[in-house]
Amino acid sequence: MIVSTLQSLTALTLAGGFFYLIFATPGVRRRVYRRQALFGLVAGVLVIFLGFSAFSIEALAISISAKPGPLVFAGYLGGPVGGLIAACLSALYLLSLDVPMPSLLAGLFAHVGFVAVGLGVRKLVAPRDWPRVPMRAVWLLLAGFVVLQALPVLALGLFGSNGPSLETILFNVAFVCGLGILSILVTWQVVALAHRFAIQADEKARLTSRLELVLKSAGVGVTSRIAGSDDIFVDAGALEIYGLTDRAPGLMSVNDLWATFHPDDLDRVRTDLENQTAAETQHLLLEFRIIRPSDGETRHILLNWGCARDPQSGKLELTSVLSDVTDLRQMAASRAEALGRLEAAADNVPGMIYQGIWSSNGAEKHLYLGGKSREYWGVEPQQAYDDAAILTTGKTPEELAMGGRVFMDAAHRGTAIHRRSQVRGRWIDFHGSAAPIGDDLCRVDGVVVDATGEVAALDEAQRQTELANRAQRMESIGQLTGGIAHDFNNLLAVIMGNLELLKDDIHGPDQRRMIEAGLEATRRGADLTRSMLAFARRARLDPEPLDLNEVIRHARNWMYRALPETVDMETSLLAGLWQVRLDAASLESAILNLLLNARDAMAGHGKLTIETANLRIDDAYVDSRDQELLPGRYVMLAISDTGTGIPEHSLHKIFEPFYTTKGPGQGSGIGLSMVQGFVKQSGGTVQVYTEPGQGTTFKLYFPATNADGSMVSLNSRRAASARFDAGGLRLLLAEDETAVRKVLVATLRAAGFDVTAAASGDEAMAVYAANPVFDVVITDIVMPGTLQGTGLARALRALNPDLPMIFMSGYASEATVHGNGLRPEDIRLMKPVPKGDLLRAVAQVLGRTAPAP
Repeated sequence: MIVSTLQSLTALTLAGGFFYLIFATPGVRRRVYRRQALFGLVAGVLVIFLGFSAFSIEALAISISAKPGPLVFAGYLGGPVGGLIAACLSALYLLSLDVPMPSLLAGLFAHVGFVAVGLGVRKLVAPRDWPRVPMRAVWLLLAGFVVLQALPVLALGLFGSNGPSLETILFNVAFVCGLGILSILVTWQVVALAHRFAIQADEKARLTSRLELVLKSAGVGVTSRIAGSDDIFVDAGALEIYGLTDRAPGLMSVNDLWATFHPDDLDRVRTDLENQTAAETQHLLLEFRIIRPSDGETRHILLNWGCARDPQSGKLELTSVLSDVTDLRQMAASRAEALGRLEAAADNVPGMIYQGIWSSNGAEKHLYLGGKSREYWGVEPQQAYDDAAILTTGKTPEELAMGGRVFMDAAHRGTAIHRRSQVRGRWIDFHGSAAPIGDDLCRVDGVVVDATGEVAALDEAQRQTELANRAQRMESIGQLTGGIAHDFNNLLAVIMGNLELLKDDIHGPDQRRMIEAGLEATRRGADLTRSMLAFARRARLDPEPLDLNEVIRHARNWMYRALPETVDMETSLLAGLWQVRLDAASLESAILNLLLNARDAMAGHGKLTIETANLRIDDAYVDSRDQELLPGRYVMLAISDTGTGIPEHSLHKIFEPFYTTKGPGQGSGIGLSMVQGFVKQSGGTVQVYTEPGQGTTFKLYFPATNADGSMVSLNSRRAASARFDAGGLRLLLAEDETAVRKVLVATLRAAGFDVTAAASGDEAMAVYAANPVFDVVITDIVMPGTLQGTGLARALRALNPDLPMIFMSGYASEATVHGNGLRPEDIRLMKPVPKGDLLRAVAQVLGRTAPAP
């Protein structure tokens, strides 16, 4: 019996191993019929093995074994499929035995009944968490077994021939039921243990999978080695890091790993690891470089190394966790480089970056100061970091508290901070913001700028404004005086004329004396009016020889301050410019007035161009807008803007005193009057060219001087007025200004050209398209209509690529011609165009000879 019991336990243990395989295999566990069939198969085979270890009760002539447990659970956990398989295997086993028919039938009944008990309990208490068996199901399985087992045993004992006594039968029934119950309980525990081991294996597999996923996601690898061994275990992550992607995870030679190390790091790392291994250091961080065989890249590796002795073998095991930190090192290098550039930029910007912590009592801590702290405060940044009060030395507690309150109020309100203070003789501006970071604390960020130059410029601008105001008042007085003198002179002319008429008709001595007295009074009045007109024409000036280019270059500093940053300023200064004799202060005042007018016309956005040029003026004018100007050499100063232009109805009023298009309080209206008065007083003139929507150009013409400062006369060099023999050549002229067009037509026809005039580019295009027989085209650049001068040129040259063309403009060339597609050889003339220059330009494009000046 003992041997049979041991054999049965061995069979149950083996079956538990197979149950574990079923429970631990995901592909089997997830498929219901497959797991039922396999469970029934294992249970059926187990029944056969348990049958070999069965023992018989001779008194009852029946075989006793541990088969009830597997059969019951075959029905419960195996379901109909598993129960059927187990029952069939059990039946085959019984049929193979040489037993009497009654015992065979009783055995078949019992085995099928055990399976039926399992199936019945399965119906009552289904195994929802398969293969876990609920306790209620266990009790029902035991009860069903007892009922099924006791009845046939009692029947065989009571009704069999030569049967034992009742006490023996009851004992045997109890023994059989007890052995069956034990079989069920043992089988239950075997199944439970197999299930528990399967769960543990599954959790271990999941944990291993998660660990591998974490290591793979983190780009981490693991190596393990026994100290002194030539082999090392390397996982897939470590192989990827080392660039040994052609290797499989597992053991490999440690020399293969050393071969990947950077030559400059190999000796250092080996020495460190050998020393730490000898000292059995528990933890070590090392960083080194490798050269990956897979791609030849140099990578930075961080090694987290540790060692521990195996408690059983006593061997020292070295374990390393590796990570590729190349990206981190590159980011750190990029960050350091960016910080370096930022610090360099911060040191080169016109100011200093500041960050600090402030309270309502003043500065608590300075977090960052640029390198200009020594220049502003006379301290190094580190000194300010160590002592927050060093930047406010000499300030009273009230002044510190006031500054702190300004920052705290700005932090709570979210407003910008703009403060100006004086430090060590400098004016310092702070522009920034503040953010609350706690009770009575805020972080202040901003830029500190040296405003000393700006303050000085403002003072100078104020002084210049006062001077300009005085000059404007004088100009206004002069204008008023000149007007009165002019009218009074007319009255004197009438009086004088009538007195002279009376003098011719009256011969009495007394009457003639009275007439002479009246004439003398009118002469004295005429002298007085001449003095008044002289005052109206000129103020007290101090002229001196000047180079306009040098004046412009010197004035650039205050010019930039007078203009917003959104206005671009460009200068085109002619090399070899002639000298002029002017009052420098008045010249700068005139430039400032024109600059401010241009700024207002552009509404703070646009481009301003200043140009200088040499110009010869003779008595043959092309532009009807010319003022009276003596022939000679002149220096031209042009100031152009890209503003809205001057309306036609206002153009003739702009030089009138007190005339302005600005709102009340925004302009006096005498700035341009001052400019005109100064230029005329200096012997020159002012011309204005404007196009609505295009911009405006003011041209100031000043007489040129000799090297010794004397005025230059061109009487001996006046341009010849000989006619140009045009030979009946046909010329197309496009000019929108009627007066200018008439003068040009008369000049060109006098030279012998057959001239056809057009008032716009569109009209000129229509004329040429109707009869394209013209030898040369002269066009203004800015005209009304669809086709401007450059557009007309492109359209005409699409029809005749070789058509000669001459372009005219009243604007400074640098301000009006930008990327318009004109050819480099095209001639551009600046208005007013002298007759000689015009004829020479026509001769040049036609390849003929014109008279030289």
